[in-house]
Amino acid sequence: MKWEIVYHKDVDEDLKSVGPAAARRIVRTIDKKLAYEPEKFGAPLSHNLKDFRKLRIGDFRVVYQVAHKKVIIFVLAVGPRRDKEIYRSASDRL
Repeated sequence: MKWEIVYHKDVDEDLKSVGPAAARRIVRTIDKKLAYEPEKFGAPLSHNLKDFRKLRIGDFRVVYQVAHKKVIIFVLAVGPRRDKEIYRSASDRL
């Protein structure tokens, strides 16, 4: 079963900030992994993002939510792993 991928409106800016090659790799990985097995590849988050998961793609992190009833993956934020700001950005975008 293929899941629908929905991106938060600010993810476009996130992808621009990581550069074109990394952005292509991130989107390709999201389409390959999250669209088919979102819970297999991502790890759950905690605290105010407890309903969300994270996926590591090289030096980058994707924060997303799995909406089981609608078969939708909601990508909330994309950013460098070393920068914990991604979690604050994700939290602000809720």
